[in-house]
Formats: sequence, C-alpha cells, structure tokens
Amino acid sequence: MKSWTVCLGVGLLAGVANAGCKIPTTCGSPRCFGALGADPTAGESFCSSWLSLAPVTTTVTELTTAVSTQVTVQTALTTLTTTTGTTTQTGVVGTTIFQKRVASVSTSTMEPADAIISQCSTKEARISSACSCFLSTATASTVTVVETSVSTVLVEATSTAVSTVTSKAVATVSVAAPATTISANPVVNGNFETYSKTGNILPWSNTGTTTGGRLEVINGVNPCTAGAAYCAGGTVVIRVYPPTTGGGYLGIAETFQARPSTAYSLSFMFRCLNFDAYSRIDVWYAGVKVGTVACPQTSSSAFTRATGIPFTTDSIGSGALEIRFYNPSNLAYLYFYADDFQASHA
Repeated sequence: MKSWTVCLGVGLLAGVANAGCKIPTTCGSPRCFGALGADPTAGESFCSSWLSLAPVTTTVTELTTAVSTQVTVQTALTTLTTTTGTTTQTGVVGTTIFQKRVASVSTSTMEPADAIISQCSTKEARISSACSCFLSTATASTVTVVETSVSTVLVEATSTAVSTVTSKAVATVSVAAPATTISANPVVNGNFETYSKTGNILPWSNTGTTTGGRLEVINGVNPCTAGAAYCAGGTVVIRVYPPTTGGGYLGIAETFQARPSTAYSLSFMFRCLNFDAYSRIDVWYAGVKVGTVACPQTSSSAFTRATGIPFTTDSIGSGALEIRFYNPSNLAYLYFYADDFQASHA
C-alpha cells in the first residue's frame, strides 16, 4: 500500500484537508475510505472479504518416491506388483463474510471490521468502490499450494532362510575303564588247581543239571602223557561221566577275556576209560564247534595231549569256551579225565 495509507492516516481521519492527498471521487466516501486506511492490515482483510477476493493460488508439484523393500525370508520366488499412486492436496484459504450493519457503539471499542462499517455508507456499491481503490495499490497475496505426487516402488528381494539351532553343550567326562591285563593264557583256572583252596572249579560251570551226567573233582592225580613226555603239573583234575542214555554229553564252559580279533590255539590233557570208537570230546567257541578229539584206541592208561584246536576272538575279545564229553554209544562205564586247558596266540 503506497500513498493512500499515508494520506488517509494523516489527513482524512483528522478532518484536515491535505492538498497532496486528493482522493478520487470513484473511491466512495472519504469517511469510509479513511476508515479503511486507519488500520491498513484490517482494511485489506475487510476489503478482501467484502469483495470476496482470494489470494492467488500457486500450485507446486513435488514428486516424492518412497521405496520399500519386501523381503521374503524363504527360498521361494515372490511376485510383487509395482503400484504408483498420486495424491493431490489442494490448499483452501478461509474467507469470512462480514455482516453489513451500522455500529451503535464508539469506534474506539469496536472490532476493526465493525469500525470500518460504522464509517461507511450502508450502500454496498460505495463500500465496494472504496475497497477497490484501497486495494488498488496493495501487494497481491499469494498462497502456495504444494501438490504432492507420491510414487511408491516396491522392490522385491529374496533371501534364504537360515535356521540356527542353539543347543546346550553338556560336558561329559569319559572315564577310562580300568586297564585289563590279558594273560598269555586267557583261560582262567584251566588246571583246576584253585579247587584245593575254593572247593569249586569257578569260573567253569557244567551242564549236568540240564544234559544229565556227573562231574567230579579229583585231587591226587598226576596228569602226564605216556613215558612222562609231558606232564601238566599239579594234582587236581576233573572226572566226567557223560549221560548213559540218549547218546548225549556233559559239558563244562567258561567265558574269558582274550585279545580282540586274534587267532588262538587251544590245547588240553585228557584220558578216556571204558570207551569205544565213538567216544569223543568236542570243542566249541562262541557257539560254534571248532574241533573234535577222539579217544586214542591203543591205550587208556596214560593222558593224551590235544593241541592245535583253533578259534578266533571277535572285536571285543570276549567269548565262551565249551568242552563237551560225548557218549554216543550210551556206554555204562565210560568216563573222562581232563586237565591243563590252555589257549595261546601266534
């Protein structure tokens, strides 16, 4: 607002003529025109409302691209549709329409708009004319409206799901088994000499309760081969009476610990009495027959030493050895002596 505001503020409202501030007759009444200039800001607001003027709208378009990533945590192809959306926001300037009335109160206590109306003619054309002149030199009011165009791009991403399993580690302490000393001859109490101290032939057992027959432990026998070429030593032997019916046998057995996966050779002393050509001794290891020894047909007065009966231990070296004394002919008086069981490996 240039000269009109100065002129009106100095002269017209004071009732004094100002030669340098002549108001055109097309601007309505000087009184009304002066009321507009008393408060230029209020005058501009009033006239803008009266004339239903709105600020010039300037539209500025801003493009904002929002990128979001869709992550599919799996090994699979996910198809996503790319969608672009545009949103337009329009600015609105509020306009207040003032009622036209003549104030009945002092202008000093009125609202600016009421004070202006009280000084103006009630003729709407004159107020409009005064406002047109008043706003002719005012700076145009501009409202900038931001029109936002939002482009949303969805980006597909594929990743491989990795499953992590967390387990509690439990500390374990491995205690080594006590060292086991394996004798060169793993057969335990193979000479039966512990009988004189324990009264039994443990760890041997016999099958008499299930197969029939009878076993005796004899102390005082010197087991030697003919001419004493080989003597077992000690004086304790077993005497075995196999069953006399059914052509069966009586067996003795024990389980011992030998070297694992090792080939052994078994030997023992025996003597047959009152036998025939079918009388025999079978050797079994781990449930498998590994050898047969027949009674010698020439003499029954001396012990015979059987040798070279093979067996092989498994990966843990533990196996059951069984000696079966057979009476296929059901002889009434057949019996065997046996002693000095030994196993040796190469």
